[in-house]
Amino acid sequence: MTHTRGFRKKWALATIASGALCLGGCLHPNLEEHSFIDDSFLFEHGSALSVAYLEEHTPEFAKQLEELQQWVVRIEVQHSASEESYSSNHGSGILLGDHQVLTAKHVLHENVTGKISTILLTQPDGRVLRAEVERHGAEDWTLLRVLQAEGAPVLKHSPIELGKPTEGETAIFFGYPARVGLSPEGEVLPFLKGDAQTGSMGNALSPMLVVGSVLNAKAMTLAPLAGFPPVGGMSGGPVLNSKGHLIGVQVSVSKTTDNLTGRTLYYRINAVPASAVEL
Repeated sequence: MTHTRGFRKKWALATIASGALCLGGCLHPNLEEHSFIDDSFLFEHGSALSVAYLEEHTPEFAKQLEELQQWVVRIEVQHSASEESYSSNHGSGILLGDHQVLTAKHVLHENVTGKISTILLTQPDGRVLRAEVERHGAEDWTLLRVLQAEGAPVLKHSPIELGKPTEGETAIFFGYPARVGLSPEGEVLPFLKGDAQTGSMGNALSPMLVVGSVLNAKAMTLAPLAGFPPVGGMSGGPVLNSKGHLIGVQVSVSKTTDNLTGRTLYYRINAVPASAVEL
């Protein structure tokens, strides 16, 4: 479901608050006119700014959001599960054809030890799937394969194709920051997990988006144009160009902050280029 209407409401709030929260003043000088906010501002406002930016500058791209975001998934990787407890990692990914899901390799293992017990994927509509590791890349990417239980509804075929980035082109990065997403009304809500085995649904939450410009096509880095600095939980999220092609998988953020205030002054989104992924 498209959340443009909800985004527009948030955009109005963001516009009213922009003077107090310094939308332009916290930017690197070359980015002063961009619709960027620092990480003290709420995530839904960042997504609203991103949508508004696309509608103004690349309206045809904005029309694709409903189609593109339905293939983005939340990922929970459970480790060393027991009857009492388990540890887990969280990230984002995207469904590809042939029941594959692309994410960042570090989503599966960073800061967690022990054997992977379960990988859960939650689609934006709340449907929960289980997956297993198909293969890791030499760079920071991993392909998962969706496990289809007998009698389960047939998984829709993803139309997402890999593409090549072009320096200077507009791109969008989708992800789920800090284990939250956007409700159909545009509210930020935490994950409510479903169960792939029983078929119970999680809550329907759409990913949030950050708009950027491809700064370095070979290294796959993005300069921000609109949105907020990505945070934990967005790792592994897809970077898509205006054709809807997957051009990278997000792996980290390079950020510079003000020593006095801690405010973000400048950041870059770093991704593994899709050309490095072996399907």
